[in-house]
This record gives sequence, structure tokens and C-alpha cells, in this order.
Amino acid sequence: MLDAFVAISVWLTGFTDGELRATGMAERYHATVRQHTDPAHYDRLVADLLAAHGDPAALGQGSVELARAITHLWYLGAWPGEAHTVSARAHAEGLVWKTFHGAPPGTTAPGFASWSRRPVIR
Repeated sequence: MLDAFVAISVWLTGFTDGELRATGMAERYHATVRQHTDPAHYDRLVADLLAAHGDPAALGQGSVELARAITHLWYLGAWPGEAHTVSARAHAEGLVWKTFHGAPPGTTAPGFASWSRRPVIR
């Protein structure tokens, strides 16, 4: 089940399997999705995405909303509509920071004179 969750997350986030697993959040996020979602609805999303080889255009409206919620969870570390992250680590491991090679405030020191270097652009 976790492998299928990571597989659909690859398609939804644009990050690789290794990058997602390296966050250390895959199991926690999978549990969060299962906690907030009807099992039949989640299973339908997984089946639809696997059958469509990750093409979100093949999803029905209910599956699109769930796909957005999962993507939101990976990028921000919080389930949509909740005022808190699933854990302190979720904030630090949010994919939003990795998109611009940044660090979430309060988690790492930027380094001496880091302000003088241009940001890395992918």
C-alpha cells in the first residue's frame, strides 16, 4: 500500500520516488491520507492514476480533489483545511522548500555570507 501511495505521489508532485522517501514522511503522509479519506475513495484514486499512468486528466471530480489534497500535504506538510502540520518534521520536509532549494525558517542556519550568493535555479 505504501509503494502505491508513493507511486501516485511521484505523479502528483513531480518529485522522484527517492526524493519523496528521503523526506522520511511517506508513511506518516500515507497514514494521514487514510485517516482523512474514505478507503473506497482513496482506492479508486490509486486505481485511476495507476491505470492512467499518472495522467490527472483521467480523474473524476472527486478524485481530483483528493489528488489536490495529497499534493498539498506533500508540499506544505498539512492536510488542507487544517491549521497545523502533521508534525514538526513535516514543515521542515515540505516539498515547497525543495522547489527553490530553500530552507524553512527556523530549521537551518543559512551559513556565513549566504545572502551574497545567488539562489540556485533549476
